[in-house]
Amino acid sequence: MGMNARQDDFVPPHAIHLLRTFLRQTRSTLSPQEAVTRAINEWIERERSAETSPRGYQWKQLFLPEGTDVRMVSDGKSHYAKVVGDKILLRQHAVSPREMTIAIAGDGRNAWRDLWLLLPGEQYWINAARLRAQQNKELEKLPVSQADALTSAAKAMSQALNAAVLLIEHVDYQTTTVLDRRLPKNRRKYDMLEDIH
Repeated sequence: MGMNARQDDFVPPHAIHLLRTFLRQTRSTLSPQEAVTRAINEWIERERSAETSPRGYQWKQLFLPEGTDVRMVSDGKSHYAKVVGDKILLRQHAVSPREMTIAIAGDGRNAWRDLWLLLPGEQYWINAARLRAQQNKELEKLPVSQADALTSAAKAMSQALNAAVLLIEHVDYQTTTVLDRRLPKNRRKYDMLEDIH
């Protein structure tokens, strides 16, 4: 690059022309340099977000994002742990929720019932069991996949066919039984009708 070359020469002239035309047509108050800067910043942020998958601790079906505070009250004292990376740290040691309850109160405690969580960005603590129940309710509302829908439909059809077969067998049995009762060997003599020719 020569001494007099502009620093934005890496943007093709036709792209700058398209940008200026768009800004003019939309009556934007941004200058081309401001629009390019904003676009670059947004692109960098999107790329960074795509690179970083959420970290946290997976507790059975409940995911605790990094930064979640975990609290347990025992003997009137509150004990705290924090989700750091993919671990729950209690007194600088990685523990599972069950190990946390044992370390604080000994055996015989239920981690779902006894642990309270403060998720990042939230104001209020929530009981782990309640959060799990809320999450399960939300999952029930999600639409089922096509494979699940087909499996459910096949199961329903199978049940309907089985019910139809049972009904047919029942009707067949009833018809045979009624017919057997009307045959002469099973009828009383005075009940028999004479054939009139």
